[in-house]
Amino acid sequence: NEKLTTEQAKPVADFHFHQGKWILINRKLSSMKDVTEDKEIPIGSSVDITDGKKILLSKEEGGRLVIVQLVNN
Repeated sequence: NEKLTTEQAKPVADFHFHQGKWILINRKLSSMKDVTEDKEIPIGSSVDITDGKKILLSKEEGGRLVIVQLVNN
């Protein structure tokens, strides 16, 4: 989006296929949590992406909950 500042355009998390599995790496989210495993995901760490996994991106009001659904193509 052309209205974003350079700082706002930087990713806060990203997905990678690593050693045969998908992971989500937390780049900037201070309160990211793996709800399924009840574990915090500190900045710089990652979580395995598996079917049914629930990841809270922020504990703040309006924070989003990701529910993973993997499909085979």
